Amino acid sequence: MASAPLGSVRAGGSLLTSSDGRGTAPGGPAALSLFGLECSLGTTSIDALEAIARETTTESLAARFARSPGLEELALVTTCHRVEILGLARDAGEAERWRASLPLGGTAWTLREGAEVVEHVFSVATGRESLAVGEAEVRGQVRLAAGRVLSRHPRPILRAILSAATAAADQLYPKSRATRSIASVAAVHLRSWLDRPRPHVVVVGAGVVGREVARSVAPYARVTIVYHRRPPSDPFLRAIGAEAVDGRRLEEAARSADAIVTAAKFGDRGVRASHIPTDRPVVLIDLGMPRNIDPAVRALPNVRLVDLKELHDLERPAPGRAPPDASLDDHVQRCTDRIQGMLAEPWVATLYRSAEATRLSELATARRYLGELTPAQEAAVDRLTRRLVARLLGPAASRMRSLPPGAASERLRRFTVELFSSSPSDP
Repeated sequence: MASAPLGSVRAGGSLLTSSDGRGTAPGGPAALSLFGLECSLGTTSIDALEAIARETTTESLAARFARSPGLEELALVTTCHRVEILGLARDAGEAERWRASLPLGGTAWTLREGAEVVEHVFSVATGRESLAVGEAEVRGQVRLAAGRVLSRHPRPILRAILSAATAAADQLYPKSRATRSIASVAAVHLRSWLDRPRPHVVVVGAGVVGREVARSVAPYARVTIVYHRRPPSDPFLRAIGAEAVDGRRLEEAARSADAIVTAAKFGDRGVRASHIPTDRPVVLIDLGMPRNIDPAVRALPNVRLVDLKELHDLERPAPGRAPPDASLDDHVQRCTDRIQGMLAEPWVATLYRSAEATRLSELATARRYLGELTPAQEAAVDRLTRRLVARLLGPAASRMRSLPPGAASERLRRFTVELFSSSPSDP
């Protein structure tokens, strides 16, 4: 999937301190550098991913973001088999500092930067990194991440990327066309592993994935859904011929189960050996991350436990497995072009700050010749000069945003900033 380079944006020249009080790097404003850090079943073990998923939460990242002045934005994307952190930093070195300090250190995390981040987010949102291309469940998780972006930036860039990716997924892979998902994949394999007619399948979890598992196994099994907070709707249960019980009856439901599939949010290995019958073969499929089923149940007789790693290996999803999609490439390119302009905002902000300093300096000089002005006259002069500056800088700011990445564009931006920050000699 080809896309234009999207590097960090740096400004140069003799510039003023930023208006937000955080200052600028010597010789120019700080960089805006886009990075992504991924830990998934494609890059690490399920034990490592579980440890990372437990420690890397929205709350923990929010607390760290508050203590990280080098970051403009932060987002967390979590799915059943990945944890990804997206960042917008004020300098390129921030990405490596974050990778080194994350759970399990840098070895467990894959770093992407610039345009590669945009391309990867689109690939995740459209299910091209999932067990099924076009998977609808993962785009919902990406959409959720877009709504939780932490940002100090006036035009949140990460939210724009995540939202554009889910919009592309909706357009290119409508939910009505999505025939496979992690739930349906689990259901297909489960049927091949069960050797009795009309088996009893207990589904733990009544969320999107849990309901989809129940719907997928209902044609060949008797289904019991164990819910934690809210049961599935009565029309849904009637439509698939399932029953629902609350979590307090998990052990009771499990006693007669031929298979247990977990897709719950509790993530504390709440399904334990004491819940599992051992007098007959039982298949367990754990779709939770962190895991819902204690791995120690593997030691029980007649028990087969399949976790996300085994399911992942059975399907062997991999980047590039899906065929090329020119339409998706177009979406990625349009987003990349738009984000490139947004990353130029440090230049634009510096341009306006420099021009404002010049305006105030010239007004101070002009007061020697204007004499005493009434408050209304002062306001009129201030309004007139502000409008003149805005009219003069508008085309230059638009041009800065539209320039492609590269050294030539950097030189032109620097020249423009210096041009508008230069003050004429006193008359």
